[in-house]
Amino acid sequence: MTDDDLVRLATRYFTALDTGDSDTLVDTLADPCLLIIETHNIIHDAKQAICALFESRWTVPSDRMVKARHQDVIHSPSHSSGRITSQFTVTYSGPDAPPPKSNANVFSMRDGKITMISGYMAGANSIKP
Repeated sequence: MTDDDLVRLATRYFTALDTGDSDTLVDTLADPCLLIIETHNIIHDAKQAICALFESRWTVPSDRMVKARHQDVIHSPSHSSGRITSQFTVTYSGPDAPPPKSNANVFSMRDGKITMISGYMAGANSIKP
């Protein structure tokens, strides 16, 4: 994959999360895929588990839903390693929404799919359902 391919795939992943697009999320992830929230020692070790995690956040009743948006993303791709680091700000809206956070993901990618995501979060874990 070229650097541009890595950036496009990471961007599709973030767009899927921000819009609640299950089909696109499924399409971006390899099978198997691993998600590790390094700062909170949380592991989701299958494509299905990763999708279920995010889908559970998207099916909360609207009066309780907190929406996340990934903004100001800075990508640092490395086509030779098949990895890309993405630094970003997450902003939240909805009831009891947390303040914005600066986070980073390190993606490993192969054959047009994400094979591993290592996430680093500032502050409290906001990714759990």
